[in-house]
Amino acid sequence: MTIKKVYRGGFTLIELLVVIAIISILAAILFPVFARARENARRASCMSNLKQMGLAMMQYTQDYDESYPFAWSSLGSPVPGGTWNLGAGNWTWAQILYPYHKSLQVFTCPSGVSANATVPFRGHYGANVALLVLPGNSSIKLSAVQAPASTYAFMDAGNYTMNTSYLYSLTANNGYYIPGAGRLGGSCAPGTNGAALVDDCNSGRHLDGMNMAFADGHVKWLKSSVVLKEGKTASPPNGAWNPANG
Repeated sequence: MTIKKVYRGGFTLIELLVVIAIISILAAILFPVFARARENARRASCMSNLKQMGLAMMQYTQDYDESYPFAWSSLGSPVPGGTWNLGAGNWTWAQILYPYHKSLQVFTCPSGVSANATVPFRGHYGANVALLVLPGNSSIKLSAVQAPASTYAFMDAGNYTMNTSYLYSLTANNGYYIPGAGRLGGSCAPGTNGAALVDDCNSGRHLDGMNMAFADGHVKWLKSSVVLKEGKTASPPNGAWNPANG
């Protein structure tokens, strides 16, 4: 009687190593693509937030004698969003615009410090205080803005107010910075700030850029380096940050 031996096929060690190598190569190629696609989706969502607030800003100007809102104002309690506020019934510019869009979601950037922040006046969006001025100043009129389509209104930022003196810094207990400033030579010292703010300052958000709402309400993605450069422009002073520039 002849006994036949049955051999079961299998992978050799070399074949397994080749398969693992191929999978590793594919993963190295695809993971950055997936990460970029995910961030593009977040950037689009953030742009939608700013677009809603940009439209709300333009509606506000029509109701208030063609004046832009203040960066913050004492409007009493309660404030939109529940517990987070500046204290003493003070509303940020984003909350002032709330009656026009009725959305709490627009206050937070999906790539910001936290999408569920209890204090979204940091690590999300900030207003250009040369346009949305601080209380004690005269509000800016539409007619005073020489080039609305190229003047910064509000944007991805570290603090709810922004000016050209603080674009590069995250120090002590403030959030005055443009996301990604650390990569561009800025200072992102921890101080008493949380690690998330420091990371936002250093690494940035939307693929080395940021979403910007302009004085006419439209929104555009810009490189962080461009926004920072505008803040340092000497002629005309502070470039797109200055409403008086044509």
